[in-house]
Amino acid sequence: MKRAFILVAAIFLVGCGSKDHNAVKEGKRHLQNVSLVGADLSHMDLKNVDLSNSNLKQCNLDQTNFKGSKLTDVNFQGANMNQANLEETNCRGADFLKARLDYANFEGADLTHARFVGADVKKTDFRKSQGLTDETKHYLLNRGALVDE
Repeated sequence: MKRAFILVAAIFLVGCGSKDHNAVKEGKRHLQNVSLVGADLSHMDLKNVDLSNSNLKQCNLDQTNFKGSKLTDVNFQGANMNQANLEETNCRGADFLKARLDYANFEGADLTHARFVGADVKKTDFRKSQGLTDETKHYLLNRGALVDE
């Protein structure tokens, strides 16, 4: 809980201190290169957050809202992300190795070079996402995900 409070406080302080006034007006908050391994951030509203190059390994992110966030090269290995909203996120290079993503929403997300090896993806929505190779689409489809063919 302490880590979650620190994260939320840092996101708002960093976002409000941004020199890009348009980003602040649009609710965009920046917090790159943080390590929150094992933190419980479930049910949080983290839309429009820039968490690029962060380590969220084994975090509880169930039902967390990341809509519109920049999550490039984030380590989500072993994270619980059931029913998380990753709609319209930039997940280029993100690592979802063995993450639990059942019923998550990746609609409109950029998933170029993202890894999903061993991930639970039952009813996970990858429709209208970009950057998935045909091989990855086939892999996700065979694991129960919803994928454009």
